[in-house]
Amino acid sequence: MTMGGFAGKVLYVDLTQGKIRQEPLDPVIAQKFIGGLGLTIKLAYDRITPGSYALYPENPIVLGAGPLVGTSLPATSRVYAVTKLPASGTVGWCGGGGGNFGCQLKNAGYDQVVIEGRADRPVFLKIIDDRVEIDDARSLWGSGVEEGCEELWKTVGRPAGVLSIGPAGENLVSFSMAYIDRLSTLGRGGFGAVMGSKNLKGIIVKGNGGIRVADRKGYKDLSETLFQRIRDYPYLKEWQDLGLLKSLPLVPVEVYENIKKRRIACVSCPIGDKDVVEIPDGKLKGLIVCSTSAANLLTPMIYGFQDYREAVRCIAILDELGLDMFEFFGVMGFAKSLCDQGIISKDRIETEIRLDSLSSLETWAKKISLREGLGGVLADGFKGILKEFGEEVKRYAPPVVKGLIPYVGPKAPLAWSLFGTMELGQVLDPRGPHVGASGSPTYFAKRPLDVFPRHLDRMGVPQEAIERILLGLGTEKQQLKVGRLLKYSHSWFSILGSLGICARAQINRFYNASLCAELYEAVTGIETDLEGLRERVERVWTLLRMANVREGFTRKDDALPEKWFEEPGFQDYLTGKPAIRQDLEQMIEDYYDEWGWDPKTGIPTEEVLKKLGLT
Repeated sequence: MTMGGFAGKVLYVDLTQGKIRQEPLDPVIAQKFIGGLGLTIKLAYDRITPGSYALYPENPIVLGAGPLVGTSLPATSRVYAVTKLPASGTVGWCGGGGGNFGCQLKNAGYDQVVIEGRADRPVFLKIIDDRVEIDDARSLWGSGVEEGCEELWKTVGRPAGVLSIGPAGENLVSFSMAYIDRLSTLGRGGFGAVMGSKNLKGIIVKGNGGIRVADRKGYKDLSETLFQRIRDYPYLKEWQDLGLLKSLPLVPVEVYENIKKRRIACVSCPIGDKDVVEIPDGKLKGLIVCSTSAANLLTPMIYGFQDYREAVRCIAILDELGLDMFEFFGVMGFAKSLCDQGIISKDRIETEIRLDSLSSLETWAKKISLREGLGGVLADGFKGILKEFGEEVKRYAPPVVKGLIPYVGPKAPLAWSLFGTMELGQVLDPRGPHVGASGSPTYFAKRPLDVFPRHLDRMGVPQEAIERILLGLGTEKQQLKVGRLLKYSHSWFSILGSLGICARAQINRFYNASLCAELYEAVTGIETDLEGLRERVERVWTLLRMANVREGFTRKDDALPEKWFEEPGFQDYLTGKPAIRQDLEQMIEDYYDEWGWDPKTGIPTEEVLKKLGLT
């Protein structure tokens, strides 16, 4: 059977040998793992050497785009990478808005790219349809993300998709990221360093093909209904005008409107959540910055910046260097505490660390990216600081999960105290904390339980599972089982990721699991009902778990940070009472049990592996 939706080939690149080959996509494997995120996890699992170090040549990078990427369906551009991440040592996924990259990759004829080895010099990978080259990038080495991206575009012209790193990735900073089309971030956990360890500055791809749809009439009908639903949404104009600032109002609307130059969307996105801003006045007048969101550009105000102009400039610097902003601020806050305690001596601090100072943070961002002086210690993140100054300084650190700072919590950058799926998901996602992987009715909201069934049905939760999640609904003894709900949050995310649909709430609200099954069947021609889609998703997420079990990770690695139980701590989602460790530990066991994994160890049982064909 010829499948629609899939480009039909996997590209293999060996940087050590300088060899390139193409292989047909195995249709049986593609069907079993859906595509996109799922298929990327499968290919990574097959090629990762257990026990190898994240920054060794044998650690592969696997990139992929789902079967809906390249179609006209709304917000279907998502790109995923799977590799072993240096910050945590786990096999983790990295996802980003695909800009032009995902669509161009599919148009060039590839669903997945597998990159192995290490080049003997800086290189970039150039993909133009069947012509694939490993080109010299020595002239680009040391350039910032935007500069490097612009130079790569010059090599083939636009439109083309670019994935690139900055100096932080080149110098193996453990919280360096890669960027898609200089806008979308890809790689919390150190994906940029994995690219840097391979001497891979970037990838540019341009394709002149297209994606075939198997059932054109079914696709047309489903697509028209979906677009009409979006057009009828009463808040569509607000989302289009404000982007993420609609849900994260860091500055007054008039301030944003004063700096907004234009909005940018990934291919096929009807919302457009990315921004180009221009500072209209002050010392930074005329500064133009492109970003994944204006909300990101204003994040330093959470840490004490008073001037939004300086906040914008600060994030522009971090993006150009290729640094994860939340991790950077977390590491700098930890270092400042150690300075205040006298643990870091004054002779090691050439520039005072101030979280509210543009000049201070610009200096330290460059020191970290170039590994200069103390910056070389900070470049290895929280692990590097503990190694340098001893485990006893951990008491001055913020809460840390799998080597990374959680985005969300009572004392986290995104302050939120109710304990729901996103909060638990920061611990139970193999890659570690991530803000967008565990959407559910608890996502930054306090809702009554009687509205949950509608939301859960949209996410594809079976009725019998809803009854396990919502106990005693409508009675005085009603309960919300957050751990069991998280299983289906991860399932919903896996559906979106494997198809290539953006996971951001402002767009995935228009999709539901049943529609996803219908769209998958219409596009690919693979007979699929909701139950079949659920089973494939279970196979995807269970294989990701097994990839980490194979690395030696167990229940002890899904540890709740001690500092989450200090005042002020999390609160129970329903009662508002302080969250108790025993209850949160039970949530972890509930999560394992709902997947069919051993509730005490978190290891998938032989019965589940056999059922999913993963033995």
